[in-house]
Amino acid sequence: MSSSYSRRPLPQPRQPQCEACGTEHQLTIHAITAIGAAGGDLVTISYTCNDCNRFQEHTAYATDVAAALNQVRWMAKVVLFGDDYIHCGFPMEEAEFEVERLCYRSSRSGSGLNAVSLPTRVLRCHCGFQLEVPE
Repeated sequence: MSSSYSRRPLPQPRQPQCEACGTEHQLTIHAITAIGAAGGDLVTISYTCNDCNRFQEHTAYATDVAAALNQVRWMAKVVLFGDDYIHCGFPMEEAEFEVERLCYRSSRSGSGLNAVSLPTRVLRCHCGFQLEVPE
């Protein structure tokens, strides 16, 4: 059986740099996630260019991302680094409480409140900053 189906090649890793304006120093990094099968050599990096406001996400070599972290002047207030949320340069820790229910009011449902239950966890930084994330 002949197969006319051909797989697209995986995107090639590239250095963190804005494709639109070419800067590598005016980036705000939002997330760095290891790619499991690559043995730690490849990561996915997400960032926004501060010059042209373009958001980008792509694969990169971990060594290139480490070098970019030394050059970048801005980090998002919270950076997702693998499974950890980083604030103030340290991983946030789980708080001892969680929000069990959110309420909202819809113009279609009249004046009553509707409840939504979402499994979440509350993370707290040593500086006092808190963040609620879905589980």
